[in-house]
Amino acid sequence: MSTTQTQQQNQPPLKALLPKQQGERKGFTNQEIQTIEADRKEPEKWNVVHLLRDGNYWHANEWSAWLVAVVITSQMKHLHPDMEIIPPTAVKKYAKNIGGEYIFVGFQEKSFDKYLPKELTLDWCDVEDGRIDVPIQMPDDHGELTYERLQAAYEKWKSEQPLSKEKDKKESTNGDRQGRGGAIGDTPGHILAIVGRIMSLPLHRTSPIDAHKFLEEVQRELLAHL
Repeated sequence: MSTTQTQQQNQPPLKALLPKQQGERKGFTNQEIQTIEADRKEPEKWNVVHLLRDGNYWHANEWSAWLVAVVITSQMKHLHPDMEIIPPTAVKKYAKNIGGEYIFVGFQEKSFDKYLPKELTLDWCDVEDGRIDVPIQMPDDHGELTYERLQAAYEKWKSEQPLSKEKDKKESTNGDRQGRGGAIGDTPGHILAIVGRIMSLPLHRTSPIDAHKFLEEVQRELLAHL
């Protein structure tokens, strides 16, 4: 058995870390997020998804968002060609307080297993209140991985995502709170994520039962947070 397989079998469920994540911190500033995500030069940091809590949701931002939406999704499609693998919807906004665009994906705790499947995650780390680091298994069939190649792939993906027209909410509240564009709550930007999920559902390849389950999930989220 490989070291990776042993780590995957012995690791506790990601949700087991959540009882420790009930502190006062409910969000991170744009500046804090950019600092966390910019620290990627060392190889051991290339594959780490930084999950940051934002209210009732958890966000993966910038490079971390790319790892979840692209790297994990592509590997899951390869491992399970008969399954319909739908990535979380990325939301990209412009923020004056960082002088540029930022991007993230957001999901609730109940979706951890869906977007961070155990078969592709390694040793999770409870870093601090409101933050969990989740290393993932990187693909090994695309040649040598380098920081430059990964950075270029991440930047290309980010540039291809549409820019949301919703105003960044952090700028209207002292400019220091992350807008909940991936959540259902106070920020209208969350609607973009829900609409994106609905639009990306391949109805022609989705069974009536799966479509009904999907609709129930979206309906529960809306009713719980509106």
